[in-house]
Amino acid sequence: MPPPQKGYKVINHRDVQYRWIMQNRRGVNELVIEACAPVAGQVLTAELPRIVSYDMVTEAIDFGNANGWKPNESGPVFRCKHYRKGFQLETV
Repeated sequence: MPPPQKGYKVINHRDVQYRWIMQNRRGVNELVIEACAPVAGQVLTAELPRIVSYDMVTEAIDFGNANGWKPNESGPVFRCKHYRKGFQLETV
């Protein structure tokens, strides 16, 4: 079953269309991004600071693409976290 469409926004970044949503889970701001076209593609989840900006969406997409995120293939959730100097992979 595909995820619900309500609340997601669409962004076209570098000629690829993505759906994204910022939400507050467990008191932490979280950004969830996935490609629009594939049904079961890999999801990027980024933990954000308390103050967020729209630019963080494109930064997260660029970081994910440079570090092995494959939005067109199924796989585990790609997790990263935003620090002062940018995004870094989240260690579990």
